Amino acid sequence: MTRELLTFVLLVAHGGCDPQVRGHVAGNLRMGNDRTRLIDVLSQLVPYIGYPRTLNGLRAIDEIAPAEEGGE
Repeated sequence: MTRELLTFVLLVAHGGCDPQVRGHVAGNLRMGNDRTRLIDVLSQLVPYIGYPRTLNGLRAIDEIAPAEEGGE
């Protein structure tokens, strides 16, 4: 679970790996890391990886695990 989360984080931080990021969003969901956890992790990374790369990560999360109606 942690390894998959770290792989997601490293790919988002690297930038330019959008297909791989989407794949690891799906992998995180299979491993038990939900949408909220992924968003929480990205929120903590903003000062380190910058706003644009954080937005790219959030876009990947929204594509693979869209928010439920009336939810987040």
